[in-house]
Amino acid sequence: MKFLKIFWISIFLISLFSCGSDDDICLGGEATPRMKLRFKTQSTGKLKTMDSLYVNVDYGNGPISVVAKSKVDSVLIPLRVDDVPFTKIYVGITKKAVTSEIKINYTTKSQYVSPACGVKRIYENVTSVLDVPNPVLAVEQNQNQITDESKTHFYLLF
Repeated sequence: MKFLKIFWISIFLISLFSCGSDDDICLGGEATPRMKLRFKTQSTGKLKTMDSLYVNVDYGNGPISVVAKSKVDSVLIPLRVDDVPFTKIYVGITKKAVTSEIKINYTTKSQYVSPACGVKRIYENVTSVLDVPNPVLAVEQNQNQITDESKTHFYLLF
């Protein structure tokens, strides 16, 4: 009898705590989107897989390493979420020579997602300026808005 009582109390407590709203969890894809970069060969225009890639980003306190990969065909780069209208990105093919400097300009807009996720940033009127062109030779724009991470926003030409 005591076992049966504990069993029913356990079932009641488990069902009580398992109930929850869908807004309790922030699922993937609802946060501020990152910028997707892919790579091309400038002479042929064909997609390229990089043997090694190093990307540093300046979020306001100097460059911070955000990507250090080998055999990569695309990368996702977080942009600034404060009110500064640009993000500086430094790209290199060796760790010691991260020398290409790209300035990504944009305007931001805030969008409410849910009580659990809060607000995310949407980047509009996105453009790029290649300030230092070595090893990146040019930047090709594919999208002028960053609303999700599924589309390629820029191609870096090597």
